[in-house]
Amino acid sequence: MFERMDHVALSVRDMERAIAFYHDTIGFEVVLDREFTAPMARLINVPEADVRIVHLRFGEAMLELFHYRTPAGRPRPEDQRQSDLGLTHLGFIVSDFDGTFAMLKEKGVTFVGEAVEIRPGVRVAYFYGAEGEVCEMREILPAEGQS
Repeated sequence: MFERMDHVALSVRDMERAIAFYHDTIGFEVVLDREFTAPMARLINVPEADVRIVHLRFGEAMLELFHYRTPAGRPRPEDQRQSDLGLTHLGFIVSDFDGTFAMLKEKGVTFVGEAVEIRPGVRVAYFYGAEGEVCEMREILPAEGQS
């Protein structure tokens, strides 16, 4: 039986850039960096598979980055929209929305649109990760009278 969700995985073109973004900008810790050939070839049923896999941990969350040397990955469509089918974003909770927003801007991170209060006390902004994947930062303020 399933017990819990373990991780999210992204296939990336530039592993070093992706590691730097998630480590230096978000705060993930690199916990595994390995090369896989034969086991991955069997797993994905592609005889020539050759991949580098890096696991990054952030609290209880794990992000698994894949860089396939063979077969080469296809780029995401230039016109991909947030509403397209499939994985839409990686979500992060923040405690200082304005400070986090400013830090990301300072580091040159591009935002999808505006920061929005989607309901009272909940602020959200979408931004692009190292490979164009969409990430969400969300702050949930305590309701008035609660602490």
